[in-house]
Amino acid sequence: MPAVTERNANLESLRILPINSSADSEGSIHDDEKAREMGYRGGLVGGSTILAYMSRMMFANYGDAWLSGSTLSGRLRRPVYEGGEVTVEGTIVEEASKANGNRVTVELKVVTPEGEIGAIGQATCILPGATS
Repeated sequence: MPAVTERNANLESLRILPINSSADSEGSIHDDEKAREMGYRGGLVGGSTILAYMSRMMFANYGDAWLSGSTLSGRLRRPVYEGGEVTVEGTIVEEASKANGNRVTVELKVVTPEGEIGAIGQATCILPGATS
């Protein structure tokens, strides 16, 4: 399947069941007990894990091109908890062309089960052979 590169096109979304790999970090915001003391409903999934979900979407859509010369930046907005499926969505904001070095730019978001934006980000990927 060819990679999506047209401006305003949506990438195929990913549904992921988040895992809190830091749940055993006693006294941290990832620990259920400490997070509840701080007013959260449980331990938060780590930010690096959330960013990795965005990266996973880019790899799913652009394959090996994503592994070289790409960028990703993100911002956490709302807590993401283990056990509730999130959706990672992406929209092309700049299509690859000769003028921009065949670089596609994608706006990303992680949507919680409650429909809130858990994280936002932007990624770029150089696509071999793009000629728009």
